[in-house]
Amino acid sequence: MANAWFRMYAEFASDAKVQMMSEAMQRRLLMVFCMRCSDVTVTLSDDEIAFQMRITPDELAETKALFLRKGFIDQSWNVLNWEKRQFASDSSAARTKAYRDRKRDKDVTSHVTESDALEQNRTEQIQNRTEEPTSVGLSSADGDAATGDGQDLLGKLPTKPPVPNCPHMEIIDLYHEILPELAQVRVWEADRQELLRARWKGAPERQSLDWWREFFTSVREMPFLMGERTGRDDRAFACTLEWLVRPKNFAKVLEGNYLELRR
Repeated sequence: MANAWFRMYAEFASDAKVQMMSEAMQRRLLMVFCMRCSDVTVTLSDDEIAFQMRITPDELAETKALFLRKGFIDQSWNVLNWEKRQFASDSSAARTKAYRDRKRDKDVTSHVTESDALEQNRTEQIQNRTEEPTSVGLSSADGDAATGDGQDLLGKLPTKPPVPNCPHMEIIDLYHEILPELAQVRVWEADRQELLRARWKGAPERQSLDWWREFFTSVREMPFLMGERTGRDDRAFACTLEWLVRPKNFAKVLEGNYLELRR
């Protein structure tokens, strides 16, 4: 099945079960998908699967145990929910045949030649020019554009550029790199993801890893957050990434409130 292929969903890049694994384990999961797509997992022994992944038998045992815990596979290396997410219509041969049939039917039934179509298009353009007002783009008496409702010349409202997806793992890596003294992130589930995603979307300048590098660097300048000073109750405190991205705490850090907590 040299031309076999499978659907790869975009959620792979944000699914917590996947992204909390190492890059090596993520690659091995993709290899399992490839082998399942080629229908070879049912015939391969564990040694052969290890060879396909270019790993040792011990590494394969560790990989299988992890994938079982996360619910990716069963004991026989069958990918769970595979049939629900892959469809018979995904066959490229079937799509190609359907496309060729539609093209052939269109060629047989069409009575409009290319020159006729071009002539018709020119006629429509001339009609449009004679019907359109000459003041397009100028302001009208009530301050609106001459298009009538403030829309652009194409009749569509301007749209904002899409907000890029929040790169959770890259931000966590920066936190670990710049603030190694603080508690390391071991679990990053949906509720914590939502907190970080909201801070990322809160302002355009935050949608940059450079901004988060500067943010974590500023935390180093706040001894109380680093556990180096005590607060009013004489108890030491050290923040976590979850604490930092909670709305009220996040705002106080940006405003420099904790710079004053020194003893």
